Amino acid sequence: MLDDAQETWHPGSFTKNFGWGSERNGLSALHRAICVGFGSDRHDVPRNVFRERLERAGINFFIPANFFLYNVNANGSGKAEDRIAFDELVFQATAFEHSLDFDRLALLAFNLSLVGSWHGSKSWQRRPALWSNRYIVERLRHAHRWDVSKVDADDIQAFLEGDARYRGRTTRKHSTNLAYLYRLGGLHDVVSSRIERWWMNATFLAADRFSRAGIARRVTLPSLHEAFAEFGFLDLTGGPSVEKRYALERALEVFVSVHGAGRFAASENALSTGRTNDPRPFGIVDKKLPRAPKALPPGVDASFDVLDASFSHLDYDAMQCFEPDAFVRDASLRALSRLRDLQIAPTMTSDEITALTRD
Repeated sequence: MLDDAQETWHPGSFTKNFGWGSERNGLSALHRAICVGFGSDRHDVPRNVFRERLERAGINFFIPANFFLYNVNANGSGKAEDRIAFDELVFQATAFEHSLDFDRLALLAFNLSLVGSWHGSKSWQRRPALWSNRYIVERLRHAHRWDVSKVDADDIQAFLEGDARYRGRTTRKHSTNLAYLYRLGGLHDVVSSRIERWWMNATFLAADRFSRAGIARRVTLPSLHEAFAEFGFLDLTGGPSVEKRYALERALEVFVSVHGAGRFAASENALSTGRTNDPRPFGIVDKKLPRAPKALPPGVDASFDVLDASFSHLDYDAMQCFEPDAFVRDASLRALSRLRDLQIAPTMTSDEITALTRD
């Protein structure tokens, strides 16, 4: 991670007009760009192919490719070898319709600001939105104590103008664009203390990028935890909590079990060899975190070594209509039914239990 003394913040193409429409559309334009750019491919695609597909469809290439997606350049070779990675953000875009969960995930990807490199890219472009990353961690967390109501273009502009790391020619257009992006992506939810489905996806996204970048040198829990701590992942999502630490541990256990960033290649192999005949994603949910089911690519469940009784398996249809409250209610009813079948009954009344707790 760069030290502050080495950091320089450059707006790049972020000061251009996005053309992403009304705030009520969220980041649907980014979702469409990813779907168009990858087409039917479920693996890394050449960057030039991704660009050609977007330009044929009249879609801006630079914002998605340079700020949200992860770029791979094999050993510093030429443009023909530049690729855009098929990672968790791309999986969520190509496997599911646009949703608020996608918007939150995409904004987290932007704030994480880790997009790799390509032929001709500058060193600062590996982390192109550090100004947003630092605004979240240094301004929103410390100065505003996570009060998102204080986030607007004026506050962002004051932050940029007061920092020697910023090297852009203008701060106003940059600030209005960033405030607009925060509204599109739902910043208030991204820095919430509450864990939702998008948060579990975000752990996989960050783990993908730490692995691709060589920051997590091995697909092991210690290596991944070190990378997550170094990059302040929890600080980008509203700060640490007992629930988030538990959720992160469980998510990374699953990530390791499904081959890490190699899960998409494993999925393609499972489909091509007939080990699975359902090309649709499936899901799992930790019973202690019913608000946050995790979707996974088809065929990788055979590799699980952590799918114990604390997880429930969800097929595609169940995952699509999953409701946390209904899941908890049904699980409670099943537990009560098992107790009745075993003829297990309480030996104390509620009044007796209350009396015990008061003594």
